[in-house]
Amino acid sequence: MTIPVPDSNRYAATIGFFDGVHLGHVHLLEELKAIATERGIKSMAITFPEHPRQILQSDYRPRLLSTPQDKMRMLEQTGIDYCFPLHFTTALAAMDAESFMTDFLQKKLGVSTLLVGHDHHFGHDTTLTVDDYRRIGRKIGMDVIPADACLYEGTPISSSRIRRELEAGHVKAANAMLGYRYTISGTVVHGLQNGRKMGFPTANLGPYCEFMQIPADGVYSAIATVDGETWPAMVNIGFRPTFQGKARTIEAHLLGFDRDIYFHELTLEFVDFLRPERRFDSPYELAAQLEADRNQVKQTINKQQ
Repeated sequence: MTIPVPDSNRYAATIGFFDGVHLGHVHLLEELKAIATERGIKSMAITFPEHPRQILQSDYRPRLLSTPQDKMRMLEQTGIDYCFPLHFTTALAAMDAESFMTDFLQKKLGVSTLLVGHDHHFGHDTTLTVDDYRRIGRKIGMDVIPADACLYEGTPISSSRIRRELEAGHVKAANAMLGYRYTISGTVVHGLQNGRKMGFPTANLGPYCEFMQIPADGVYSAIATVDGETWPAMVNIGFRPTFQGKARTIEAHLLGFDRDIYFHELTLEFVDFLRPERRFDSPYELAAQLEADRNQVKQTINKQQ
């Protein structure tokens, strides 16, 4: 999706970071497409490849629901006509809303209709409301339309709300708001082989994106994809307290699978939270619990099929 040199007054657009491209985003983009079709113009999603706070704060570490590449892919799959990657700069951050709407959206991109999400702000003054944007729109000849919020259990869906659910281990609630299973991809790296010694060989995942939101420590059922094949998986996130682990790891035991996949790509789709991580008195006690966990994984994965 590339942007041609725009004709003036040609696009209906919306702006956002679109982290995770969740159901709230999809709802917004569906509304945008309907407006564009009704007005006989093209639809455009304007998004930031990097988190704006990373430009303003060099030490800021975002917690992402999707990699930048996956975000662009998912945005394309929504059927939007154009997706414009807007690289955030300090100069952009210094612009007021009217200058941004006039000089960038209207004059550079040819935006004639702007759909504003219920919780979105632009320009350095974050106290402005949709009514302020509509006032500016009337002044410069741009139609500004407030979007409806998409609700889950009575509350608007947002990326920050989904992150909080993942932090609490509530992957089913997170998945319900995402519209798909929360996913982390990476490379299989070497571990300490403790799982293999107990009959539960694990693949240690090194995520491709260092900023991905990692769910709460604990044991999960998941669907793993490796070498184009999918397998039910038992995933442990945490510090392996039974073995006095020092570093947080993501370990996946693929049920019925026992091949060397070091340095292969591994994708984990989280299905359900099984239990918190805890210390066991011996590897034998842990192995017994892992057997029970494995049976529970089979049950939860079977319900998905």
